[in-house]
Amino acid sequence: MINLEEVTKSYHDNIYALREVSLSIGRGECCFVLGPPGAGKTTLLKLLYGIEPPTGGKVTLLGRDVSRLKPSNIQALRRHMGFVFQDYRLIDSWTVYDNAAVILEILGKSPGYIRGRVWQMLKWVGLQHRIYERAGDLSGGEKQLLAVIRATIHDPDILLADEPVGSLDETTAMHVMNMFYKLHKKGVTMLIASHREDPLIDFTRVITLDKGMVLSR
Repeated sequence: MINLEEVTKSYHDNIYALREVSLSIGRGECCFVLGPPGAGKTTLLKLLYGIEPPTGGKVTLLGRDVSRLKPSNIQALRRHMGFVFQDYRLIDSWTVYDNAAVILEILGKSPGYIRGRVWQMLKWVGLQHRIYERAGDLSGGEKQLLAVIRATIHDPDILLADEPVGSLDETTAMHVMNMFYKLHKKGVTMLIASHREDPLIDFTRVITLDKGMVLSR
């Protein structure tokens, strides 16, 4: 499903975000990528999502060499993926509904399907009462929940999440992790980057990064 072969990412001479990282992640696995700030966690997820290319090595995802794909093919590959960004990446001027629905609209789903699916997902996280409010008016915790909904509403095969509970209170963080647990049980392959020593729910394989290198896998 996901394979990295001696992947290196440098931004300047002798400044490395990742150093010769080799990993293999099978279909349906749920992996925590743990490490302190600056360990390379976010860079790893960006390489997998095709946001940045590796400096060296090979990244293979769903049988495709990501670094060799054209932008149009990367967009097609992302239809099978979801990404929960650390800074949410919501469009604040849009409604909660529009932020949740956008990927389904891109995929060409029918208006009736989109309305039903958005309502179902927002009800799942308790945001249905804010469906037509601006995303910019949500609290930080609500924005995080909406970001998770946007990343998972199209039933992706792979979910990447960058510090999805880092800014949440314990109750909301547990709610988000329970959502991930249910998705994992459905067979979704996940990489969840976190600086937490305690992943809240014990259902994962733990990969430890520090200074761009894999310490344990």
